[in-house]
Amino acid sequence: MPIHHTAIIDPKAQIGKDVSIGPYSIVGSKVQIGESSIIGSHVQIEGRSIIGKNCEIYQGASLGGNPQILGFDVDITSSIKIGDRTQIREYVTVHRSGVENGVTQIGDDCLLMAYTHVAHDCIIGNHVVMVNYTGLPGHIVVEDRAFISGLVGIHQFARIGKYAMVGGMAAVRKDVIPFSLVEGYPARLVGLNSVGLRRGDFPPKIRSSIKSAIKMIKDPELNVSQAVEKIEREIEMIPEIRYLVDFINASSRGITI
Repeated sequence: MPIHHTAIIDPKAQIGKDVSIGPYSIVGSKVQIGESSIIGSHVQIEGRSIIGKNCEIYQGASLGGNPQILGFDVDITSSIKIGDRTQIREYVTVHRSGVENGVTQIGDDCLLMAYTHVAHDCIIGNHVVMVNYTGLPGHIVVEDRAFISGLVGIHQFARIGKYAMVGGMAAVRKDVIPFSLVEGYPARLVGLNSVGLRRGDFPPKIRSSIKSAIKMIKDPELNVSQAVEKIEREIEMIPEIRYLVDFINASSRGITI
C-alpha cells in the first residue's frame, strides 16, 4: 500500500514492508513501524516509538510525545512500544515514559477507541479494550483482556487485573481485582465479570470458584485479610484463585470493594 506524497517521514525512520502512511502524517527519525501496519492521515509519531506489525492507527492520533509532567526534562531517553495487531483509533494520545530508559507499553491485539489517553509509564497487556474518552494517568498497569468502559477515571499507580471490567464513568481509586466487575463513583465491587469469563472460555467450575472467592471479598463481615484467609481455607487453590490471592496480597493501594 502507498505512502502518501504529503506525509513527512524522516529518512532515519525504520518503515517495514507494506506499511501504508496517509496524507499529512509525520514520522520522526527514531520511529520504527512494523510491516503491514496502516497509518491514517494527520497522525504524528515522534520520539522513540516502536509500532508492531499489522497495527492500524487512525487519523489524528499522537504517539510518542512528551509526558504531561511539570518540569519534565525533554532530553531524557524514553520511549513507547505498541504490540502487533493493535488498533489505535481517532485522536488517541500515547506519551513516552517520564523516566530515563523507561517505556510506556501497549500489548498485542488491543483496541483503544477514539480520544482515549495513555500517559507516561503505563503498561497495558494484550487484548485490552479502552472505550472512548477514558484516560490512564501515569504508572497504571492494565492486565490482559481487561475491559475499561468510557469516561472512566483511574488514579495513578492503580492496577486493573486481567479479565476485569470497569463500568462506564467509574472513578477508580484503588486496584481492581482480576475477573471482577466494578462500577460507580467512587467505584465499588459489583461481582464477577461473568460475560468476560464466558467469552474467555473459562469452564463453569472455574467460574464458580472465582465467583465464590469474590463473594467472600464482598462480605461486609470480613476485612480483606480475613477474606483472603477464608479463600485460602475454603476454596481449592486452582491457578486462577492463586493468582487472585497473589494480586490482592501484592496491592500497595488496596483493592476496590
